[in-house]
Formats: sequence, C-alpha cells, structure tokens
Amino acid sequence: MDQMKGFNSQMLNRDAFTIPKLAYESYFKIFGLISSGLDFGQRYGPVKQDKTSSNLKRFYCQFVCLLLWFFAIRSFVLMFIGDREIQLMMGDLTGFWNDYRMYYLMPTFYYSLQTAIIATIFLRNESELAWLVPFISVKQMQTNSIRTAKYDTNNHERRTQITIIMNNLIVLIATGMVAMLYLLTAYENMDDTTFKMFLPWIGIQAVWIFFMTGINMFTMTYFNLVCLILSNRFKQVCKDIEALAESDPGPLGSKNNALSTLYYEHNEICELVDESNSFWQSFIFFNYLCHIPCNCYALYNLFFAEFDDLLAIVTWTVFLHTILFLAFISLSAADVSAEAHSPYTALHTLSLLQLPIDLEVNMSTFLHRVRGPTIGFSCLDLFVITNASISNTIAAVASYFLIVADFSRSTAAANAAEKREEAAKAALNLTTTVAPPVTQ
Repeated sequence: MDQMKGFNSQMLNRDAFTIPKLAYESYFKIFGLISSGLDFGQRYGPVKQDKTSSNLKRFYCQFVCLLLWFFAIRSFVLMFIGDREIQLMMGDLTGFWNDYRMYYLMPTFYYSLQTAIIATIFLRNESELAWLVPFISVKQMQTNSIRTAKYDTNNHERRTQITIIMNNLIVLIATGMVAMLYLLTAYENMDDTTFKMFLPWIGIQAVWIFFMTGINMFTMTYFNLVCLILSNRFKQVCKDIEALAESDPGPLGSKNNALSTLYYEHNEICELVDESNSFWQSFIFFNYLCHIPCNCYALYNLFFAEFDDLLAIVTWTVFLHTILFLAFISLSAADVSAEAHSPYTALHTLSLLQLPIDLEVNMSTFLHRVRGPTIGFSCLDLFVITNASISNTIAAVASYFLIVADFSRSTAAANAAEKREEAAKAALNLTTTVAPPVTQ
C-alpha cells in the first residue's frame, strides 16, 4: 500500500510529469469512448474524491455502447425479417428503397458491428491508459522517466486541428443526409398518423448515425496520429545514427556515448510501440474483420447488381470509404515498422568500430532488434503490419474475391441459359398446341 501511495503521488507530481493537452480527448468523451481521459490523476490521492461526476460519465459511455450494440443486433435480425409491418416497427425503411434489402442491410450491419466493438474496446481498456501512448506512458510514469518533451503535440497541432475539422464536417454531413433521407422516405410512403409515430425512430437513428460516424472517423485519425508520432521518433533516431556513421571516425571511443544514447532511445521507442500495441492490436483486427468483408460485398455489387441512383451512391460511398479506411490504418501502422528497421545499414557500419565490451553487446542486440523480430503494430498477435504483409493480404483477398466472382458469373450464365431453354420449350409447346386455322 505504501508503494501504491508513492506511485500515486509520483503520478501527480507535475515537476516529474506534465500531462499534455490532447485535442481528441473531448471528442472521445462526446462519442462515449472514454469517461475520464486525461483526468485520470483525479482518481488518485489521499483525499477521497466525489465519484458522482465520474460515475455519470461512465454511465454515459455504457449507454452509448449499449445503443451501438442494440443497432448491431437489430441490423442482423432485420436481414431475416420479410414482413413490411415488422420492418417498420423496427424502424427499417430499406424496403422502400429496393426490393432486395440486403444491399443496404449488409453494409449497415458491418458498420454497426465495427463501431460497437470499437466502443467496447475503449470502454474496457480505458483505465489501462495504453490508448494514450505515446502522449502518456504508464511504464515511464512507473520508472519516473522525465521525457515530456518527446510527447509534445505542438508539432502536430495544426495538422490535428485540420483533421478534426474535416471529421466534424463528415459527421455532420453524414448524419444530416441520412436523417433527411429517412424523413423524405417516411413522408412520401406513410400517411400523416403513421409518419408522426415514426418520427421518434428517425431521431433515434440520426443519433445512432452520429455516434457511428464519429467513432469511425475519430478513432481512425487518432490512430494515424499515434503512428505518425512514433514513426517520426524512429525516423529521428535513424537520422542520428546515419549522421554518426557518416561522420569522421575521430579519436578512439569518441562515438561511444552517442551510440549508447541512440541504443537506449531506440529501445525506449520500441517499448512505447509495444505498450501502444497492447491496445491497438484489437482495434486493427476487428476493423479488418468488419471492413474487408464490407468492402468485398460492395465491390461484388458494383460488378453484378442492378443499380438505381440511391443504391449507386450508397454502394460507391461504402466501397470508397472502406478501402480508404483500411489503407489509412494499414499504411500508418506499416510506416512505424519501416522506420523502426531502417537504421540497419548504418548500424552495421558503426558495429565495425572498436568498442568496449558492454557497448559491443548492446550494438549486437541493437542489430538483432532491427533485423530480427518485426517491430510495429500487429493484428491481434497474428502478424505485424508491414508493407509486405499488406501486399500479401491484398493478394489473398483479391484471389478469393475473383474466385467467388467467377463462380457467381458462371452460375448466373448457367441460370440464364436454363431460363432461355425453358422459355424456348414453353414457346414450342404453345405453338404445337394451337389449333390449325379453319378452312372454308
């Protein structure tokens, strides 16, 4: 208990650690992803805090998560309901848009499931603070490491503000357009009494679209910011190593201190990546699990479906968004891995220097680290996201998609030929059964 008190007071010692300002924090609270965020320090200390406010914030997050899971289950159930009255009771208007409702229900299910899972991941793991790495590192707070300058977000402030403005515009446009579509559909296909009774459903679904779009966009861009900061730190270490390797040899041992500093700096960033990956690996996996099938389904419909204007807009939007989302998180994660392994050549040059035995051991470990097991973000410990793994995944998905598409095309052609043959037989039977004309 004494150690815990010492640790808590250490966390609140602003001389040893300064909590940074994070622009995403307020938006994560709005969309119900986190309850306390950077206010985690208020939960500690010798004086017992009033937990009413924190309990209300936690309840709000749980309510948002429950709402998202309700709509995810609802989207799945609606796939098996063909009765129009039951569909309307559950707030579904897709039957007015297309006879084959699956064109709309399938992407809706994938999106609602994805956001429900992501909200659950944040809700369950918020207290571990791994989602705040590299802005805050729990390991470094425990070791009392003073490296707050490395977590300064001022260099990315303008970029972050532009991204947040774009995210807000996307959320507002998506929410407004979907709400307007529901209003127009209900107004044109219902009488006044039914329309008024259906208005609460439209409001609830507009709120759902608001949360779903916000969670989707803000988590994507925040993960990109995390990867950008980590990759930039790896890039700076690589530049320092290359500059050291290209500089004059100098007196014996003149580069020892710089090498030791770079070794520990690279090792520290690797620890940050590992700590951050403990949270984001689930995020990456479930986004792949939901967005890859959704993208393939939209692409399949682009090849084989018969479109009207609304279906074309929805399908193209889903296809482009999913492919951009997957590219955004995949390339961001792959960039971290690429920068982490980039100093190998320069390190090999420096390893040829005459070094003390302890530094020589560190250099051997350093070389093994950048050459051996891959450093970076993983997909649920299945594989690390690199440029090579992205290429392999795209090739595998494309191969299976082409197999399914070819099978569907062959099946469609066989069914069409069978229908033509049946039509020809029916026409032949009709001509043979017609009585000959009566002659005078």
